[in-house]
Amino acid sequence: MIPELATRDGSLPPADLPRGECICTRLDDGSIHIDRADPRILVGAELLAILASGVPADAPDGAVLDMTDCCDCVMQDDYTKAVLKICGVNGTVIYRITGYVPAIHGYIAEWPD
Repeated sequence: MIPELATRDGSLPPADLPRGECICTRLDDGSIHIDRADPRILVGAELLAILASGVPADAPDGAVLDMTDCCDCVMQDDYTKAVLKICGVNGTVIYRITGYVPAIHGYIAEWPD
């Protein structure tokens, strides 16, 4: 069951939002196990801001936000074109941030082609 999304202004969220999920489990040793990774998901702007603030790019297991293709993302608080990379003990998932949804203050993330 997917919980209902809340919008910033109390209106209904857009109907065409991704319904996929990326579910990860933090293991006792601090590493990540990727339990499920759908090809199109929503990511909260707050999470991307945390990742943009300084997770080391060489972290062996974790999530990293590569902003190479959007050099002024942080200054404009726009992570469109950034790449979210989640490295787990059982594989790696890569999402390209393709658009911002202001009503939910989140971003659409999709597997790149």
